[in-house]
Amino acid sequence: MAPSITYITSSELLARKTSPKIAIIDVRDYERSQDGHIAGSLHFASGTFLEKFPSLVEATKDKDTIVFHCALSQVRGPRCARKLAEHLANAEGVGVKNVMVLERGFNGWTASGKPICRCTDVPCKGESITSPGESPQTLFQLSLIPKFAHIHRLSAANLTCGETEMVCLACLLPLFLVPIVNLLPLLFDFVMAKVYRLFGWEYQKPERAPPACPIKPSASKTGTNSSVTGKDNLAAPDPTRKSVGADDNKQD
Repeated sequence: MAPSITYITSSELLARKTSPKIAIIDVRDYERSQDGHIAGSLHFASGTFLEKFPSLVEATKDKDTIVFHCALSQVRGPRCARKLAEHLANAEGVGVKNVMVLERGFNGWTASGKPICRCTDVPCKGESITSPGESPQTLFQLSLIPKFAHIHRLSAANLTCGETEMVCLACLLPLFLVPIVNLLPLLFDFVMAKVYRLFGWEYQKPERAPPACPIKPSASKTGTNSSVTGKDNLAAPDPTRKSVGADDNKQD
């Protein structure tokens, strides 16, 4: 009888993954080398899973629990887990009792803040464990800053929670941009006045209109003129109207 396939959460797997009787099978393809992997996991890519299936059976013969996962554990992970479960149904003398799938996959593992490994060893020895979001590029860029040259491990949570003294200069740029823009006309007038003075000329500052308020709309000149014209029309007599009882300057 084939063992039933169940799901395991990332927290449960983190607590049990150090057991020698559990094997974690990563069936992702190219994502493993780019995004990292769970420390101690075995890599059997889904693209060549059937070809390397005998090697998987040999590598997990002394395990009682096997956990499969892909990026989201929605297609590749469950499909490979079913393949192993079908094989175990017809196999004899196999010690595997539990076939599981990691809930939410590797993406859920990293999203929950679990540690990952970025080593290139086969099999993985778990010697390059880092926090999620801590890429080698980030560590290299930080090492170039003298203030952070001593930092070797810095997680994304530390950067967002303010546990370090690092300040993003790009975030402070808008604070200095507005005063600089306002000072540019004054700086231009100062330089031009110096240049004019060298030639004995007098520099007159040009009149600059203040910027319009983006909240309060400007008054409509058309509406004002029309209202004034309306008042003028009310005050002016209508030349086409005739007085009552008068017909071509004739009177009764």
